Amino acid sequence: MHKFLNLFLITVILVSCGNNNVKDNIKLSSLIEPEFSFNHSIIECKLLGESSLIDLEFFFSKNIAKYKTITANKIKLFILFPENNINVNNFIINIISSIDDESLQTLIEEIKNDSINDIAECEFIVAKNKGLTVINYQNKNELDYSLIEILSCKYNQGYNYGTFQITINRFINHIKKLQIPFSLRYVQNFPNNTNFLWINSFHDQSYEKMLIDSWINSGDASEIKDEFIENATCIESNVYKSYQLL
Repeated sequence: MHKFLNLFLITVILVSCGNNNVKDNIKLSSLIEPEFSFNHSIIECKLLGESSLIDLEFFFSKNIAKYKTITANKIKLFILFPENNINVNNFIINIISSIDDESLQTLIEEIKNDSINDIAECEFIVAKNKGLTVINYQNKNELDYSLIEILSCKYNQGYNYGTFQITINRFINHIKKLQIPFSLRYVQNFPNNTNFLWINSFHDQSYEKMLIDSWINSGDASEIKDEFIENATCIESNVYKSYQLL
């Protein structure tokens, strides 16, 4: 798995360079902004010493119908567990909500009022992160979870979403031709728009072989990788099993 992730990370985003002509284009490109379609919140949690995953499952099972009602189906709620970790103590509550929608804060307050702090310690400091779906996989997921890779990235000096957009579009067009069970979200940190999350989601157990055979070994992958390298550096990569509750 780690060998694959390293391979995939190499094909996705890293370091930079440039010249005077490029710098002029970069200034113009700074005017281009993503068309964000949702808020993206990550709440990091850790189970308390006496608590277990059974307690966590019971907490959400007894409350999920209420959460669905109070958010009026405007929220997507996921629980993320670190992959390849037998003794799971840490997990993430991942909430995706509509832009400028109050349902996010309503849900967070309700989770807190239902005393999740009795079983887990959670950092309810919600950053103002906005995102967009770059590639949307619409087929039914045969697994009860998706495997997601969250890359924490930063634009290289002088680069931005505008300079990155052409490469993103090339990546989208190539991946769509492969017709693999893959989706992608781009999430930008606010107010610092130089940092972003690149979130890969894989919806099939054999995705690793598919990507290596169809993507990593292709000639286009090398060219797109080089373009990514000009724009951004990815600092950290973490892989999770993501279970959707809402």
